[in-house]
Amino acid sequence: MRASLLVVSLLSACVSAKRSGSPGGADDTGDAVVASDPGGDSAGDAHTASDGAGDAPTGGDLLPGDAGDADAGPLVLNKRHWQLSFADEFRGKPGRADDTYCYDELKPQCHVWAGTSHNCDLTDVTGAGFFPPTKANLVAAIKLFEPAHDFAAMSDDAVKSLYGALLTTRLAHLDKCRWTLYDMLNWMATDYAGHYSARFDPSQVLVDPTGKGTLLLSATYAPVETDCIFGGTLGGPNCQVHTFAPGEVSVGVSYWVDPDPAWPGVYYAPPSPGSCPHGGTFAGVNCQVATFSPHFLEESGVYYWVDADPRWPGVYYANQTYRCRDNIDYAPVLHFRNLTCPIVNGGLMSYGFTNRLYVDPEGTPQPRGVMQQQGRFEAKARIPRGVGAFPAAWLMPRDGGWPYDGGEIDVIEARDAADGVFQTYHHGKCFDGGSLLELDALDPANCASLGGVSTHLAKGYTTAERRVHEFWQRDHLFAVEWTDNRFDYFINNRHIGEITVGTAAQTDVVTPPALSLFDASNFPQSPFYWILNHSTWVAESNWPTFGPQTFRIDYVRNYVACGTDNLEYCPCGGRFREDVGCELHGAPLICPPGLAPPIVTAGVYASLCQPSIRHCINGGTLIGPRCLVAELAPGVLVDGVDYWVDADPRWPGVYYAKVGGLCPHGGSGPVHCQVAAFAADLLESGVSYLVAAMGLPPGVYYLPDFDN
Repeated sequence: MRASLLVVSLLSACVSAKRSGSPGGADDTGDAVVASDPGGDSAGDAHTASDGAGDAPTGGDLLPGDAGDADAGPLVLNKRHWQLSFADEFRGKPGRADDTYCYDELKPQCHVWAGTSHNCDLTDVTGAGFFPPTKANLVAAIKLFEPAHDFAAMSDDAVKSLYGALLTTRLAHLDKCRWTLYDMLNWMATDYAGHYSARFDPSQVLVDPTGKGTLLLSATYAPVETDCIFGGTLGGPNCQVHTFAPGEVSVGVSYWVDPDPAWPGVYYAPPSPGSCPHGGTFAGVNCQVATFSPHFLEESGVYYWVDADPRWPGVYYANQTYRCRDNIDYAPVLHFRNLTCPIVNGGLMSYGFTNRLYVDPEGTPQPRGVMQQQGRFEAKARIPRGVGAFPAAWLMPRDGGWPYDGGEIDVIEARDAADGVFQTYHHGKCFDGGSLLELDALDPANCASLGGVSTHLAKGYTTAERRVHEFWQRDHLFAVEWTDNRFDYFINNRHIGEITVGTAAQTDVVTPPALSLFDASNFPQSPFYWILNHSTWVAESNWPTFGPQTFRIDYVRNYVACGTDNLEYCPCGGRFREDVGCELHGAPLICPPGLAPPIVTAGVYASLCQPSIRHCINGGTLIGPRCLVAELAPGVLVDGVDYWVDADPRWPGVYYAKVGGLCPHGGSGPVHCQVAAFAADLLESGVSYLVAAMGLPPGVYYLPDFDN
């Protein structure tokens, strides 16, 4: 991924269950976000992990030992543990005090560039030629859902209103205090040779709160039907962008158009220096007869000409169709022009903006977004498969120009075939081409100004599918753990690889060996935010046949590292024991205010701090090599009967086939015999469930993916 974005921070504190949680404080000072401490003891700087630069991925700098002693000293642990600091399960309102504002009152926010946002329905964007998508772009998006309108007869305002109503419906269950959508060229939908095929449109984002709750990021063919995409009015086969006054230009003079924003205008060469016999003013070495504002004309790729015929004097270019390109004008006023990409993509980010503050439950105004320095970052997702597919869940820094002084953390990326996934870290260095010594530069542009050579450092891990079609037919849990000078990557319960000081990187130019290694300066020192997006590079020949694709995200979660204070682990009392939980040893269960009492079983309750490795990412409890997701009562199952599990949320349960139209082994149903019914979000499609097993308690099981 490549981007140069800014961010400010906000914390949405501990969320302990899929539909519960309470917002905590926010840090907008630029320091790392720290999770709230339910036990009343912050145990140090919670955003800083407990391990050093070269420690093992699960050991940290903690010494082995028994954490279950009755004394009250610090815990001695074998594993690193994490406490939830932010989660979005994409189920709609989680029950926070700010739900009404964040879900109902705040309009969906869209991002173009330069640290600001606007209402996605454009109600706060005024003036002629508003910078986000033009009317034709809005119409193209609306037609995907509501084609039966007379769009030609509708005004710009009417189209805006219809588009806004569409977004209100599709984004009703999106937390608009934490997420901002993209409304711009999709800079990743490219062949990296200057050709683009897609733009971000907020209509391609949907939160489906049913079942387990899912964020859907789509890619769809949405042809834009418009003429004169570079401005002007259509007259025959050409577009006119400027009209000359009578006599301003003369027949027989060779005029040309210069679109350079430094001196845009219409010129001709004078017969002698300093004279302009055909009008205009002498400008340097040529005569200028028309002056345009900077960026009025396209800077490249468009051929303009002057027609001096007195019947239609003007500046023209040939009308043409799609021109999907990087079309942001950065000066004098930031705006889009001519964004007519044929494919629309969905994308959003947890970048924080200060222009749409909301008030937290304590009454304090907060910027939007979520951002955190160090910790564990997870995305449980199902990737799409198809032409041009490029889904990603990744992290970008508040500070630094790409890729220097910040870097980029790719939690998960995949491409067309969906038969493998990528997890990568990017950074960069600058060095003197003569001495080969490193130079202190802010970004590649600064490096060039210093006369240096910029090198892009990248280290990644590619994981191939281990079962056919597994990545696009079911969810996987992709994660990165970021601690001091170290990244550890995970898929489900498997540690995929690590990057630390001394790790060799791939470089894009010939680089001195000593500078091709990651060092301490190549690890970020500022908070990062999420970007979730679906991109599609599609060649022009495939545009008309491009079929819809969807990137499905079950949830994203952030964690902060737990220390060694027992109260972090067991805020309601008891003593923490690894792989067991919080043991009460007969002590009463006393929770701090605001923390719901946990479920206690045989004197043990689950700790707020959990280890990195979790086998049953699709739910359930590990029993032997399998995960038990639902126990069945004794006698429900009969030996010799062929049972199966249906995960469809419309009728999830355990079934067997009728015999002679009857259900001789219990259960009932119009087509098959159902012996057990489950909640709509208990089971997941694509997971291979089995019913009971020899030597196991009766129930529904599955075999975890990527088990070691």
